[in-house]
Amino acid sequence: MKLVLTVEVPSVVAVEVGRYRRLTYVPGDCELNSRVRAVRRLVNRDGTFEAERVEVEVFVPEDRRRAVETHRSNWVTPEYLRCKALVSKNRKSLAAFMDSGDREWNLEDAS
Repeated sequence: MKLVLTVEVPSVVAVEVGRYRRLTYVPGDCELNSRVRAVRRLVNRDGTFEAERVEVEVFVPEDRRRAVETHRSNWVTPEYLRCKALVSKNRKSLAAFMDSGDREWNLEDAS
């Protein structure tokens, strides 16, 4: 099973600041549409599943890897990054996973 999601990748983003609208770069999240290897539900402190976000292991193309600003431990492999995906932006793609009630899907094993 292949799953492509829109995810939020920690990166450096350009913003305009000041009176003269000078361009500067600050840490932020960039959207990336890419293949996902694993999807996990996030658990709240009270033990319930978070309804708005899921954790994913997403493939980051080689030309985009240099722009990723995250701790080295978030890289699962040199190609896959652990990050978050909003359910609202991936409602159709994540519908089966969210309805299943499962905590995790490993999509690499299911061919």
